[in-house]
Amino acid sequence: MLRSALVVCWSHAAAAAMFLLALTPAFAAPPPPRSPRVVALIREAEAALERLDIARARDLWAQIYDIERSTVGICQLGQLDRRLGRWVDAVVELTRCVQEMRPPATPEEQKLYETRHADLAAVRLEVAQLRVFAPAGAAPVLVDGRLVDESGQIYVAPGQHEVTARLPGGRTARSTVHVTAGESLAVLLSPEPASVRSVAPPQATPAGTPARPAGLPAPWLLYTGSAASGAFLVSGIVLHIVASLEDSALRAEMCKPEWEENGETRSAMHAIDAKQHISTAALVAGSSLGAATLVVAVLPSGPQVRAIAGGAEVRFTW
Repeated sequence: MLRSALVVCWSHAAAAAMFLLALTPAFAAPPPPRSPRVVALIREAEAALERLDIARARDLWAQIYDIERSTVGICQLGQLDRRLGRWVDAVVELTRCVQEMRPPATPEEQKLYETRHADLAAVRLEVAQLRVFAPAGAAPVLVDGRLVDESGQIYVAPGQHEVTARLPGGRTARSTVHVTAGESLAVLLSPEPASVRSVAPPQATPAGTPARPAGLPAPWLLYTGSAASGAFLVSGIVLHIVASLEDSALRAEMCKPEWEENGETRSAMHAIDAKQHISTAALVAGSSLGAATLVVAVLPSGPQVRAIAGGAEVRFTW
């Protein structure tokens, strides 16, 4: 008798519990309402869209997302950035939008789900994707100053980009890449050689001390070049004057009525021609040597060309 009473009591208790559980969703607290500030911003953003003021609508949705970080907000930002042609921002926002969307439960949600995926695929065709493989312990890893997350993936605009990573010990891994729209590229960073990064720090100069030009050439080199250039120029000028005087005298002699051509005349003409050729060569040599000496004096350190290949930086100097 007692056992039957207990069974009946447990049955009534179980039925009451199931009834309460069934009523819980109906009487559950509704989601918290949006703040008046968010409602006002949404209305203003919708009005901006009706005026086709996309930039203003994007700014308003950014403010909404800062207050209320929702999937709707990130999806709206992705759509607006796509219409503004801000492809890198759009692909990041639409990627998060697709990741945060819940599985569709109705035909309308299914259509919206497919639309968002199609938008993301279209935006990806306008950007490039880099997958950065950095050495162990490298932090931070940057692409044009933008931080790369733990996945190593980052979207960039088509063109040239610099990828850097700081390694333990102060060394740097660096690479420069060029990508096109729709391209996906893996970037393997390697440390710079120690000889490249070891640069002596500049020495402190006391206040009031005039700056000294770095890398001046040896004085004897300038003196020797200047002296040799002057010697060539002077000898060339002297030979040119002597040859011109001898040529004038010979032509005056040839104009006399009693002049007759002989072997001495031909020898004199050959000698004059030789002196003129030697004077010309001396003038050219002196001018070239003087120009070279001037270049060495004006450009003591020489320009440098820096080439980056395979993650290492190489300098060429001439």
